[in-house]
Amino acid sequence: MKFLPVIIIIMLFTACKKKENTFIIDSNYSSEIDSFFKTKMAERKGNYLQLVALHKLNLGNNTFGIEENNGLVLKIEKLPINIGNIFMKGDSLSFIANKNAVVKTKEDSIITKILLELNEYGNSIKLFHKQLNWQIITRSKQPYLRVWDTKNPAIEAFKGFKKFALNSSFVLDGEFTYYEKEKHEIVKAKVDGKRSTNFIGNVSFNYQGKTYSLEVGSDGFTMVGDITNGEATYGGGRYLYLDLPKQNGLVKIDFNKLYNPPCAFSEFTTCLYPPRQNQLPFKILAGETIKRL
Repeated sequence: MKFLPVIIIIMLFTACKKKENTFIIDSNYSSEIDSFFKTKMAERKGNYLQLVALHKLNLGNNTFGIEENNGLVLKIEKLPINIGNIFMKGDSLSFIANKNAVVKTKEDSIITKILLELNEYGNSIKLFHKQLNWQIITRSKQPYLRVWDTKNPAIEAFKGFKKFALNSSFVLDGEFTYYEKEKHEIVKAKVDGKRSTNFIGNVSFNYQGKTYSLEVGSDGFTMVGDITNGEATYGGGRYLYLDLPKQNGLVKIDFNKLYNPPCAFSEFTTCLYPPRQNQLPFKILAGETIKRL
């Protein structure tokens, strides 16, 4: 009996600690999640839902327009027979506009011919013709022509994805550690199969009595795989951003904010897939599902 008070104190302490670690879902948090996914929808409508083509460039001439004899045929009403030609010679890329197509830069300068220089990410500037805009992107050293259509029917047709009910069990405390040196790794990717990406650190966390970890990319970008992938959620995993501390320390991991990569709703994307070490061996019943609204 003399140990009973001690046992009671331990039980009370444990109960308090458990209560302190339980995340409370209230109206403010629900509004935060709603706002997050509304912002995500706006990003999708302003970018990936406008995509209408991803075309691998070959050496020599690469024409595009509405006519069938173009290298890239765009089935969009009122487009010119030929918009122009991207000429590829070695590492050099240039664009020559068709005389019947008015092509402009973002600054509204009309161009007839321009050298397409690639930036540090392997992307060129964007060029514009009516509702279309396009640029060169590079994946695994291979250039592609990516085309957007601001009037693409997919923009309004896509209503979003269904989401799991908000789950407090998937709002967790994590410990983030920066790597001394940025880590580069080849991961699976759409279009080019495999691609190099970088990881700046690692976040570890406890879930149901076990410790797990995820590798984290620049700006907190985190690719996450789990047991639901391919069934309730997208087969290629989901994405999450962490709000990282300036130095090693605590972070909040909110799996209710897991969202589908653009590959889940557009065929003209080049998503990265979670590496093996980011495949979690349990079901994350939080965030976006694969079912559309």
